[in-house]
Amino acid sequence: MPDRLDPAFVRAQIEALRVSHPDIWEDETDRLLALESETTTREYLIAVVRRMLEAEALADELEATKARQQRFGRRAEAMRALAHKVMDWAELRKLELPQATLSIRAGVPRVIVTDETVLPPNCVRIKREPDKTAIREHLARGERIPGAEMSNAEPVLAVLRDKRIK
Repeated sequence: MPDRLDPAFVRAQIEALRVSHPDIWEDETDRLLALESETTTREYLIAVVRRMLEAEALADELEATKARQQRFGRRAEAMRALAHKVMDWAELRKLELPQATLSIRAGVPRVIVTDETVLPPNCVRIKREPDKTAIREHLARGERIPGAEMSNAEPVLAVLRDKRIK
């Protein structure tokens, strides 16, 4: 099998098998035996699934890392607020420390919206996006929705993991 995942190579093997033994395509057992003995299909799919599971594991790790990053960000903000409170209590405007110099200065005014409904149109952004749930419900009832239609269901690959393998 080639070092990299090459679907063209595997497809060529399968097509060559199909041409040389057209009779096996009617029986799934014969087809599976021929594919395993005459092609690298099984090894190829093992490699594909290994990479797929590795990618899923990395995606899960990144999600956990993202959650952890957010927790550390919240902790940093809490520590910043605590330092600010302590300096306020002590009536300190500036304090030099080994790691940093802390100073309390005037902040920047923020916009506070008290009532969205009375804002003028040039001060409001409206995001327009399809409500696919509502569209699906209308189409399921047989209603015609201009600009939308249901697709044909495409086959999907189900992957049932062997829990013994990490």
